[in-house]
Amino acid sequence: MLTGIAHVNLTVPSSTLDEAEAFYSNTLGMKRVPVPALQRDRLAWFDITPNGQQVHIAFGPPNEESSRHPCFRVESQEALLMLQRRVYEHFEAGGKGAPRAADKPGEENSGSKGVEYPSRFFARDYAGNRLEFSLPTRLGDVQILASDDLITTDNSTTSAALLLSSPVTLSSALGACESLSESLWSPSTLPCTAGLNNSLSYEVYSGRLASDQLMWITQSHWTLQSKHPGPATHPGPPHQAPQCQAMDVNGQIHRVSCNEKLPSLCSQTAPASNITYADNSPPYQISQSVGSQILVGYRDFLTFRFMGVRFAAEPERFTYSSVYEGTGTNDALEPAPECLTLPNNGSTDCLFLNIWTTSLPGSSAKKDLKPVMVYIYGGGFTTGSASNPTNDGGNLAARGDVVVVDIAYRLSTLGFLALDDGVHNGNYFLSDQIAGLEWVQKYIENFGGDPSRVTVFGESAGAESVNALIASPKGKDLFHGAIMQSNYYQPYVPLATAINQTTNPILNETGCATAADQLACLQAYNATALLSLKTVFNYPVVDGTYLVSDFIDLNSTTTITNRVPVVMGVNRDEEGVLGTVYPTTNLVTGIDDLAAADHLNASSIINSDLFPLGTSSINNATLDVFNTTTRISTDVSFRCFNQFEAYAGVKDGVLPNIWFYEFNRTYQDPAYNPNLVCAAPVTPSHPYGDPSQEYFKCHAGDLANTFGNVARVGFPDRDGLDAKFGQLMTDYWTSFARNLDPNPDLEYLKARGYWNTINQIERSGPWEKVNAAQPRMMELQWNSVMMPFRNVQQCAALGFPLTYLSH
Repeated sequence: MLTGIAHVNLTVPSSTLDEAEAFYSNTLGMKRVPVPALQRDRLAWFDITPNGQQVHIAFGPPNEESSRHPCFRVESQEALLMLQRRVYEHFEAGGKGAPRAADKPGEENSGSKGVEYPSRFFARDYAGNRLEFSLPTRLGDVQILASDDLITTDNSTTSAALLLSSPVTLSSALGACESLSESLWSPSTLPCTAGLNNSLSYEVYSGRLASDQLMWITQSHWTLQSKHPGPATHPGPPHQAPQCQAMDVNGQIHRVSCNEKLPSLCSQTAPASNITYADNSPPYQISQSVGSQILVGYRDFLTFRFMGVRFAAEPERFTYSSVYEGTGTNDALEPAPECLTLPNNGSTDCLFLNIWTTSLPGSSAKKDLKPVMVYIYGGGFTTGSASNPTNDGGNLAARGDVVVVDIAYRLSTLGFLALDDGVHNGNYFLSDQIAGLEWVQKYIENFGGDPSRVTVFGESAGAESVNALIASPKGKDLFHGAIMQSNYYQPYVPLATAINQTTNPILNETGCATAADQLACLQAYNATALLSLKTVFNYPVVDGTYLVSDFIDLNSTTTITNRVPVVMGVNRDEEGVLGTVYPTTNLVTGIDDLAAADHLNASSIINSDLFPLGTSSINNATLDVFNTTTRISTDVSFRCFNQFEAYAGVKDGVLPNIWFYEFNRTYQDPAYNPNLVCAAPVTPSHPYGDPSQEYFKCHAGDLANTFGNVARVGFPDRDGLDAKFGQLMTDYWTSFARNLDPNPDLEYLKARGYWNTINQIERSGPWEKVNAAQPRMMELQWNSVMMPFRNVQQCAALGFPLTYLSH
């Protein structure tokens, strides 16, 4: 009968377990369950729903004045009336566990008039705890209005609200806010001008609110300027309806009939989350219907967060995944285990995704849907997680008005190994990603996302994945734009070659080479031990289904699978964190060592004048050699490939449009800086580093900026510009998701109050598309600038000319 609850902790007098049993079990129909050992301060637990929601009873004085009371959801009007009769009969009869008070069936309820009888009723249990029983509230569309500057990490200085778009009377607005554990919005804590004004301005710009729209707000008195000062609720002449106050999108107060039907502004008290803290407790939880299941997520200050949503069932090892159809009620409150990596992290049951959105539609006819950005993490196809704090999608979703999804995929040998049986052909990782995109196509509307505007983006191995999705026949029509950050050049290996060079050694190491059933042998082998073998299978293959050629065919508009606009580029010194340090002060020795490792022609490099010895400000000869070898290695592994792919893509019009970049400002995670060269140099005036000075702009140093998470992950702002640079980057990235063009619309920026970005793009000018006649890129830094592709001559000398992939 009871289907949910908003608040769950109650206190009762000591020695009243029998009374609790009589009321909560016998009258309300809950099932008493054992109290866990770690919760011995609780007297009893009572189950409410099959998904684990419970009432916790503890000894102590009840707070009879508290407005934070349990609100039990009841499945139907008939069940609500039946339950009310039972509670009232227990009240009238008295006896053990009898409630102290109960609303009488058929009469107006004793609570606030937010939702009238017969939608709910109230009672006080035998200890005096106030209880509410109600039908599920039909909220309609719910939007979080919170201005995100990427600087503020709490909600103490920024005004925010929940916008409920369905027009209702004031009494219903009160009840709707209360069902979200909120009240009608009031400027008494923070005024509209502390951020909410920008959010409302944007709602008007986007067409979701009319410029003259009024919204219900609190009915308490305040001193905010009003067009009609004085008490907002007074009797007035006898012939007039009671007057109540509403606010327009400019923060002005109006008096209207209390029976007028308007959208509602509710308070938004959910705390901001960060790398160490998130409050997913019941007051901030929210349920959303998704196909045949209900997902229970939660909201923080900026977004609704649905963590650990299953998109595919655990596939049998070395088989392909498919979309999961969930049923019942499932929690989406915590990230799921990551896909198994070494030393023994994660699980083989790992195909889950995370969703961040600022709006949840309530009607079956979805409207005002937002662009979707689906992120694929990197990690060399051996590590990585959809729940890495750096790629938390909350700031990107809130600042860019997009829906962000992070999807997991199988890694290392478990995600790639191909067998010589014509069935188990590898590329399981790609099937996982495609299943995730298929889930997005099917269900993202339930989270306010538009399945016809999906941008897939990734970094490092994630960018390789995006590249493979563009090439894959299985990816057709699943996405509409692509962003590839630091894509590593790795042609897809023919199946027979991969089996010979990688699968056969694995079969030998596991002892499965001589097994009658090699597949069964490998499936039975310990998963962690399989990943720990000397031989690792972690690269895509030409399997004939997911990938049909060794690379994207950029010479023909007829064979490429997914012709989508692309943003792509590199960090200036990618290999500063990836490359091997050759501890030598001799440039020739350093180049010889590098050439041997990367299969390069050392003599042609040494004899060229294109690779001079680097110079450092600290006269460090070893660092100078490292500077040159890092530049060469970055060119070979990243820059040359990305530049010749972009050139080939636009030369014959194979890809509609490409925008290229190079990051010349990065923020390296201190935990990922093994060579100690990727951090901005510390100076007396910049104790956290001075980004205006020279340092290596290394692999992965772009992520905190493109997700807007410098402050969220706890990095200090080094020069007062890190947060502002993050604003610019997230505005570029999300502009591409909205318009398939990274250049933000000026009116959009003005509507949102994004003046730092406006100033920067006016200074740098438009980000130009790649032109095959004169290919140029945006040098992304504070005060960005367009410039020609870098190191074109050097790439040609290394054997990778700009025409490498083109006719």
